[in-house]
Amino acid sequence: MKILLVSGHRPGHNLCKATGVDEGSLNVELVRSLLPLLSPYAQVDVYPYERDMYQDNKNGCLKVSLKDYRYIFEVHFNAGGGRGTSVQLHSAYKGGISVEQAIADNMAALGFKKRGDNGIVRRSDLLNMNTALRLGIDYALIEVCFYDSAADLALYRQRQKETARAIAEGIIDRFGLKAGNAGPSSGQAETRNAVVTGCSSLNVRRTPNGAVLGTVKGGASLRILGAGKDPDGDVWYKVTDGRLTGYVWPRYVR
Repeated sequence: MKILLVSGHRPGHNLCKATGVDEGSLNVELVRSLLPLLSPYAQVDVYPYERDMYQDNKNGCLKVSLKDYRYIFEVHFNAGGGRGTSVQLHSAYKGGISVEQAIADNMAALGFKKRGDNGIVRRSDLLNMNTALRLGIDYALIEVCFYDSAADLALYRQRQKETARAIAEGIIDRFGLKAGNAGPSSGQAETRNAVVTGCSSLNVRRTPNGAVLGTVKGGASLRILGAGKDPDGDVWYKVTDGRLTGYVWPRYVR
């Protein structure tokens, strides 16, 4: 199964003066967290972080072929003085909503208030959503929470890791995805160069949390090839620097 993850805005876009946070950076942060969680289960691409898929779609210059994907999942954060979370689907979409309902339920279990109809909102005014419907591709958009609400933002910051897992587990469980059946991921998941940050050197391991093969220096460029889980269920990135190929702890790779 091929999944396209979309960050709804580029980093720096839609700054909220009240909280001092911009939506674009939140979007990218969450998509980056979703990628390694989903990659063991599906072929996952990410629409380029530095681009706006809506603008590219509007201008007729999309950077991917949407027909290649079974599922498109777009990440946004809401604003306007409210509270809570919702997963949004096209009002004319006739397919099942078990994936989206599971995501909404998982988010509510973290403390986010459900909006709409038990966490599901139907609409027909979004270009990317309309395009996916026309092409017959399953598409959902999540409004994670209100980033102009100090309370919502604090809850997200406190439970960011659990938020990513809540979304990923809804997709994995309700699509019936199995680890090891993903095949190679492509697009941003393979081609972007990550950078080692927050440490002077980073261990590269033979397996997730396994024996150390060697180290790479802080600031070094890596290529992310995929992801894997250790026995505790934690996700590690599979990377290469052209010399070593192995697994590293994602916290130190951006």
